[in-house]
Amino acid sequence: METTFQRIVKEFEKVNSQGFPEILSSFPKDRIPIGFFCPYVPLELVHASGGLPFRLIGTSPPMSHVQAHLPTHCCHLVRSSLESLLREELDRIRFIIFTHTCDSMQGLSEIWGLQKKPPRPYHFMMPTRLEGEESKIYLRLEIERFKNFLDSEVGKITLSSLKSSIALFNRIRKKTEELYNQKDSLPPPCEGTFAGILRASCLMDPEHFLKLLEDLLSSLHEKEGGKRGKQVPIFVTGNMIHSPDYFSLIEEAGAKIVWDNLCSGARWLKLQTREEEDPLEAMTDRYYHLYLCPTKHRGVDDPLTHILKEVEIYGAKGVIFLLYKYCETHFFDYPDLKETLESRGIPSLLLEVDDPTASSGQVKTRIQAFIEMLQPF
Repeated sequence: METTFQRIVKEFEKVNSQGFPEILSSFPKDRIPIGFFCPYVPLELVHASGGLPFRLIGTSPPMSHVQAHLPTHCCHLVRSSLESLLREELDRIRFIIFTHTCDSMQGLSEIWGLQKKPPRPYHFMMPTRLEGEESKIYLRLEIERFKNFLDSEVGKITLSSLKSSIALFNRIRKKTEELYNQKDSLPPPCEGTFAGILRASCLMDPEHFLKLLEDLLSSLHEKEGGKRGKQVPIFVTGNMIHSPDYFSLIEEAGAKIVWDNLCSGARWLKLQTREEEDPLEAMTDRYYHLYLCPTKHRGVDDPLTHILKEVEIYGAKGVIFLLYKYCETHFFDYPDLKETLESRGIPSLLLEVDDPTASSGQVKTRIQAFIEMLQPF
């Protein structure tokens, strides 16, 4: 007989196996899908307006249209997203929100607008330098501008609806972190299962995702985690959640991901919003005071101190860089991060990922060799 745990995991797996049109057709009809790429987009505002946040995360349609519009040295997220647009797989989405991040994404926003296809682009101009009072004022004004846009184009945001949406996403992040800390209760491959859940969270109605997540946490007592030997604690950093296969390979090699600094992983969990304050000011503060990725900065030491601190807190014995191929912003930081980690006696492994749904025997061998190098610890 199928358990609650098995049923919920199957639902997450089903979402991850579907294409954009199929997923979008299953959304509640009373909400307007609004696409986005980056956690710098205030999802609470989207949800409070009656929108349904939908994150484009780099699926793998056959690349038959995009070559006429983009060079080959753009990352997979940029290429696959434009391919989906050109194939008219996103026409159920009303708007797509671009943030001021890397050059490739900014170029994509211009090409996107020229296609005259839904979804229509909107530019949320997140400041690059997150220091100084001027940057904070600018950020607050951009959040207000985004709210006014949603008010007029999607639905009126009330104080009550915004506070409710903030509470919803705070609870999702809290419960996801709770599951992160209980991964050992998941059956093998627990890392792949957890990564699949995180990936599905980008593609689901947040209220439905929260219900499944809470039911999953309640059902963990039904399943005992598989017996595991001594595992090497590993820290993973990089872009978005890639194929769960990469995380399963890390686990199969004898390691445990104790924490991560991934764009749709633990970075996203840090975006808790203080519920007792003015909502717009609270959202401004969370972005202004939080280092999320190399597209923003407060100084050259910010990423170094941030990652080193987390590696130390979680007791990681090695770091795996899981980076999109051609991602300039992450690769600009990589040499300094690698050198600093090595100076502290922390080995690292760089894995370049192009199509995130494909893994190879070479990747498996490299991961196994890296983990073996760290044993015993």
